[in-house]
Amino acid sequence: MAKRPDQTYLVILGAALAQQNVNALVLAENGDNQLGRPHPNHPGWRIWNGNLIRVGHHNPQAFALEADAILPGRYYADRAHHWHAHLVAGTWTTCAPHADGAVPLTIAITQTRDD
Repeated sequence: MAKRPDQTYLVILGAALAQQNVNALVLAENGDNQLGRPHPNHPGWRIWNGNLIRVGHHNPQAFALEADAILPGRYYADRAHHWHAHLVAGTWTTCAPHADGAVPLTIAITQTRDD
């Protein structure tokens, strides 16, 4: 019969996984292989694959309004939603929330005005 892990082991394992996620968050914004690039005029905002993002889960409605105010001229933020990304062979790739090293993101869905 397999030995059941004790509570201390589970706590240590949980702390290690939480620390791995914290490390991934720090690397996404400050590491050698950052997620996107910092927005030049708005601290905390990033540009990834042409989209405005912020690392972390933020209120989607408020995020879309803020993104709309940042976007230039003929662009607007239609809505926002939550995604996750992690590093795969040096490239940030979307992933499931439970994937190893998953970093939570809020991303603005940008549209072009037909003026």
